[in-house]
Amino acid sequence: MRNLVGFLLVLLASFGSAYAQRIYGGQIDRRTINNNIPYAYGVGCTFFTDKAGYDALPAQLRFGLYRKKDNQLIQEYTADKSNDVSASSFSLSCDKSKKVEYLFVRYNYNLVLKPQDFNDPEGYYIVNSPVGPRNPTDNILSSQIVLYHWFSPAYLWEYFEPAEAGKTTPQWVPQSYNFFCANQETNFSLQVVSEPLKSGLTRSSFNLVVSNTAPLTESSGQIPYQKVSWKAGFSENQMLPGGNFVLPPLAPNIFTSQGLTNILVSAKPTKAGVYSIGFLLQHSRSGVKLSETYREYQIEVEECAPIPPAVIRVSEVGRPNVAAPTTLCEGKSVQLNAGANLPNTSFEWYKDDQLLAGSKDSVLLVRDQGNYKVKVTRKSACSAGESSVTAIKIVPNPTVTATSSNPSGLFCPGSPLTLTATSSDKNVTYQWLLDNLPISNAVNNSLIINQIGNYSIKVTDANNCTGQSKPVEIKAFTTASIGIQPIPVRCGNDTTALVLIATPAGGTFSGKGVVAPNKFVPQQAGAGKHEVTYSLKQTGTCVDGSATHTVEVLAGPTLELGTDQDLAENGSIQLNKNGGVSGYTYQWSPPTDLDNTQTASPTASPDKTTTYTLKVTDANGCFAIDKITIGIMKGVHIPDAFSPNGDGINDTWLIRGLEEFPEATITVYNRWGEAIFYSDSGKKAVFDGSYNEVPLPVGGYAFVIQTAPQGHAIRGKLLLIR
Repeated sequence: MRNLVGFLLVLLASFGSAYAQRIYGGQIDRRTINNNIPYAYGVGCTFFTDKAGYDALPAQLRFGLYRKKDNQLIQEYTADKSNDVSASSFSLSCDKSKKVEYLFVRYNYNLVLKPQDFNDPEGYYIVNSPVGPRNPTDNILSSQIVLYHWFSPAYLWEYFEPAEAGKTTPQWVPQSYNFFCANQETNFSLQVVSEPLKSGLTRSSFNLVVSNTAPLTESSGQIPYQKVSWKAGFSENQMLPGGNFVLPPLAPNIFTSQGLTNILVSAKPTKAGVYSIGFLLQHSRSGVKLSETYREYQIEVEECAPIPPAVIRVSEVGRPNVAAPTTLCEGKSVQLNAGANLPNTSFEWYKDDQLLAGSKDSVLLVRDQGNYKVKVTRKSACSAGESSVTAIKIVPNPTVTATSSNPSGLFCPGSPLTLTATSSDKNVTYQWLLDNLPISNAVNNSLIINQIGNYSIKVTDANNCTGQSKPVEIKAFTTASIGIQPIPVRCGNDTTALVLIATPAGGTFSGKGVVAPNKFVPQQAGAGKHEVTYSLKQTGTCVDGSATHTVEVLAGPTLELGTDQDLAENGSIQLNKNGGVSGYTYQWSPPTDLDNTQTASPTASPDKTTTYTLKVTDANGCFAIDKITIGIMKGVHIPDAFSPNGDGINDTWLIRGLEEFPEATITVYNRWGEAIFYSDSGKKAVFDGSYNEVPLPVGGYAFVIQTAPQGHAIRGKLLLIR
């Protein structure tokens, strides 16, 4: 700890010579030290000095404890100066040009103050032997400093009980020096804490009164202290030039939950200088005065620069001398001016009490609604000037639309058009413009025109906010003005009803594929190129003519998969035997049991009845779709060969399982397409390889099995061998 002391002393040596042997003030405090020892108190005396003052103070200091009524010395003790510089502080002038740093020099001593020994109702006080030198001031002559603390017998509690809020004592928070500005009211806080820290302190349980009092010094009489001698013009009632501190009354609940209160005091000294002052803190509980704690303090009064004025003037942007209203139109700006060309002056702008970062100029451009103010700081001025709030209001611009009595905007000579304006605000003035130039006397919401051009209208509301419509183009009518919106190439199987659009509106459409008043259906028109005509004639006007547009409808692919087919179980069949067309794409679905889903004629081998769908698409995106169902004849077996040679093996073409189809017919054909065998539900014949009882030659034969009169046909080939 001694190393810390040495470090601090070396650190403070740089300013020690400038404030040689100066004591700025001090205070005596009393606190509980040990709840195990009844009526035990610690008495602490603190002086606030520069480094040389610390060295000048004696290593030991005598203290006397006196009875108040007769100033009789009851007890004296000597306290050692602490070698531990436990704290320091400083005070800055308002413009930060001057700094006073000081140490806390302490003398601590422990006393036991029993009520039977200290029972005089007028109480007792503790003072120190005079020490000096006091930092020279402009209001007092005395150099020696005496500090003072008084207590009543009613104060002496055996223990400081934690549960009792009032059993505590007030202590000054160490502080000694402050700067003031001449002829400017300045305030600062005298801070007091409760020792020990207590919550729930109120004026009834812990009453404090602060008063101005004269500093104390040595005395040659029986009383060990006296009030200081004053220089001309000063007294205890006027310790400062211009009067004493103003001490406001304290609130009923003065301490925070941390046991701290700030007593705000203020003064307005009228002359620069250094002044010593005293404050007395009186402590009472339930109407009984318990203690008085004295503090000596110094303030330095400077001639400070005046607070810079802070006034906002609202002007046009770039024209600070031209006033502007505080109500702005949407999208517009104004300029807030706080005074230009002011030396050593800085500015802080606020919007809705939020600092506008980066806005440090005397001018602020504003286009947003809000409450604006400015703080003006000048070098060497102790306080910043703060303007009153300037409220900027933003109102929306009015909107307006202009429409023509002829929506197409086509103008026929000799047939004037009427333009009409519709505004979002009823209380507006109007001005029509032609090619963005005002039209003389065109100040109504409608305008009759008889010449071509781009017309718009400008409206102005009561706030002088403006809005302007989009231009309406008025063109001269010619036959070429009639037109049909093109229809893209369509496919012949497209059933979409396409809306026909033409200008100007009001005419009629005609042509193949035109349905209803204004729709075209490609499927109804069919493949080919078709002319759609739009005819328009407006009686009494120059609008009379027609326009033609050719619509191309593509034929697209054709597709016919034929009738549904039946297939014997475990059999296969080729779909779409007609084949494909080069350049088309094919897509079969589902892909189940197909050998290729993207060829024109795949082979299908389904194990259950399946419906196949084929989509054929040409190069133009036109497509055709067809379906075919392949039914599976479960349990039917159709031999593909037999040998009618009389050996008793396969001598007939025997079809097993066909009994499930009682209406089935069987026909066998030779290679010339002649029917050589027929069987139905009536005949129920079996093919034995002969025709008209004559054996048929070896070779291949075709067959058709019709499962029902309107049913599926099973076609195949049969080999006859001997």
